[in-house]
Order: sequence, then structure tokens, then C-alpha cells
Amino acid sequence: MLRARIVLAAAAGLPNARIAADLQVGVDAVRKWRSRFAAGGLSGLTDAKRSGRPRRRLAGRADPG
Repeated sequence: MLRARIVLAAAAGLPNARIAADLQVGVDAVRKWRSRFAAGGLSGLTDAKRSGRPRRRLAGRADPG
């Protein structure tokens, strides 16, 4: 939801610093999501694949995320 708010605020013409302050995130995060949206559209806002071993889910434990 945050990523969409960043993109919508940018489409409304707000500067990165204002978006960051309004949404209580860093300016670098705003730049990142604006750039990814510009490069890939809506699919650019999805999580990128991460390197390393996938997370394990232990039986009987609640999902932390």
C-alpha cells in the first residue's frame, strides 16, 4: 500500500521530499519506488527476488509476516 501511495503522490505532482515527509519514509525509498514504477509500471512495484536460501516455515509456528 505504501508503494502505491508514493506513486499516487508523485502523479499528483508532489516533490520527493514532501512525499517522504507525508508518508514518514526516507527520500531514498521514494526515489526507489518512483524509479521502479517508471521502469516497470505496476509490475515494478512487486518485490524483487532475493538472493540466498528461501525462508523456512517451521511447523506449529505462526507466520511472522
